[in-house]
Amino acid sequence: MFERTKPVAAAIWKRFRSYPLFVQLLLVVPMLSAVTLTLLVGNMGLALMGTAVAINSVVAGWIGGLLVVVLGKAGIIVAKDHKKKG
Repeated sequence: MFERTKPVAAAIWKRFRSYPLFVQLLLVVPMLSAVTLTLLVGNMGLALMGTAVAINSVVAGWIGGLLVVVLGKAGIIVAKDHKKKG
């Protein structure tokens, strides 16, 4: 059974590693944030934090993780530009 999945998994891993680091982070960080938020808070925990509507922690983790990666990259770009000017 696993003999057929090994070449597929190897091809997926090779393609993933061929992407630039930023794209790899865009794929990994939101997923890790979603899983972490789910494990730490749980799905209904977000509803008890002051919101009237229950927010799925996977969705909140994806949004938070994506924002962290994008804003981090933007910060790197701004820092490089500031260093060039100064």
